[in-house]
Parts: sequence; C-alpha cells; structure tokens
Amino acid sequence: MHAAARSLLVGCALLAVLMLAGCGSGGSDQGGTVTATAAADPGATVAKEPQATPDKKSRPHSAAGPCQTQLGSFVASMDSLRRRLAVGVTFDQYLAEVRGIRSTYRKIPIDEVEIGCLDSVGTPAEKAFNRYIQAANDWGDCVSEAGCSSETVEPVLQRHWRIASHFLSEADAGLDAIAP
Repeated sequence: MHAAARSLLVGCALLAVLMLAGCGSGGSDQGGTVTATAAADPGATVAKEPQATPDKKSRPHSAAGPCQTQLGSFVASMDSLRRRLAVGVTFDQYLAEVRGIRSTYRKIPIDEVEIGCLDSVGTPAEKAFNRYIQAANDWGDCVSEAGCSSETVEPVLQRHWRIASHFLSEADAGLDAIAP
C-alpha cells in the first residue's frame, strides 16, 4: 500500500506541474490582447486604491530555499507591479509590466518545483498573474473602443487588481512559510 500511495502522490504532483505549465502563458485564452493591443492615450492613467503591502524587502536568493529560488522572482515582479499601480500607470506602462512578468513566469523551472511550493506559492501567484492579464485584456478592449474612457474601465480594473493583490498576498505568505 505504501508504494501505491507514493505513486498516487507522484502522479498528482506531475499533474499539478503540468497544469502550472499550461496556465497563464500569455493570455491566449483571453483573446491574446496582452500582446496585440491598440495604442493607448499616453495621458490616461488608472491608479489603484492604496492597499497594505507586505513590509519586506526583496528576498535574497543566496540564502533562499528552492521555492524562493524557483518562484521568488515571479512573485517579486508582481509585488513591484502592485506597488506601481498604487501611484498610477498608463496602459503602455501596464502592458510593459505584464510582459515582464510573463517573461519571468516563463523562466520558472516547472519540472523542479516541489508540490508544497506549488500549492502554497505557485498556485496563488499564477492566479494573481491571470488577474493581471485579465485586467490588461479589459483595458485593451476599452482602449480599442470608441467612447470608452478611464472612468468606464477603472472599476473593472480595480476589481481585477484587488483580487490579484489578495492572491499575491497568499503567495507572499507561502514564500514566508516555506523560507528556510
């Protein structure tokens, strides 16, 4: 029975890693508007309501455990975006940030991430990233529509960003809990 339980656990871990690899890879299920968008009004900015962000500095990679090494940059890049949203960004700035996060996401060594790290950090971090992508898509849709203004799209963006912030806080807490 011990071997069967181990095989089941390995199978579940493999499935979870494969699922992580297939999600959030650029929003193609969202219509691909993250990479193919209309030009934005350079003066249009949308500021996020200030939210409590963790009072921690960037986690050092040298003394970090494997989870921090594998997912720390991904989580940190979204923490950086969350801070920038508090002061306001233009559509073009936001797209550049999301593209940078996507680049960091693609560098995650998914075949090496342990199941505990995946569960407590990877899953909430990916959910946060997906919300940031959805916000980019909604904002891009607004930019491409005549008559859509910042005031129209801002409540939608605020909701995506609020939910992303919640998931990101979970990922940060997961990293802290796993830290050596």
